Amino acid sequence: MKTGYYAVARGRCTGVYKTWPECQRQVRGYQNARLVLFLQSNFSQEQNIWEGVPVVYTDGACSSNGRTGAAAGIGVYWGEQHVDNISEPLFNGTPTNNRAELAAVIKAIQTAIQRKYQQLIVRTDSNLLIQTMNSWIHSWRKNGWKTSNGTAVKNQDLIIQLSGLLENINVRFEHVAGHAGIFGNEKADQLAREGAIRYRRIKS
Repeated sequence: MKTGYYAVARGRCTGVYKTWPECQRQVRGYQNARLVLFLQSNFSQEQNIWEGVPVVYTDGACSSNGRTGAAAGIGVYWGEQHVDNISEPLFNGTPTNNRAELAAVIKAIQTAIQRKYQQLIVRTDSNLLIQTMNSWIHSWRKNGWKTSNGTAVKNQDLIIQLSGLLENINVRFEHVAGHAGIFGNEKADQLAREGAIRYRRIKS
């Protein structure tokens, strides 16, 4: 295998990997896996395009997820004491963790568009969100928001809204490990959990 950087477009966890063994763990045994090899020069050009672009961390939280009495909140973290940081309860639809993850990204991108950003890097610890935005959303849109087996896409109201927002800004979605001490991710998680606490207080 040639040396370079490996972009996993479809696999266990999409993203860019510096070594073949790291990449291989994401695609081995994964049905219809897809990856792209970047030579060093091409990878550098790709990285330069995103140099200096605003970065935001998003997260969703839902206590008692999937059960009666669930409470959801969203967190959007731009930086310490940043005016655009968000911590809110999520009252749109049934409170679930996945809806909260999507709603947090929507809020972040709406803010970026209001600020007239041309590009944005969204970092999240949600593998489902990364797969949705980097792979599945394209086929779902073509299939009328149905999955490959013909069932309706879950949370499609939020995904359709998100798809529409992406027509106004160039967004790169990056996966980060959750609860691994990544400062921005930990802050977004804290904001999301605080939003879920407020949800429960308001509903009680």
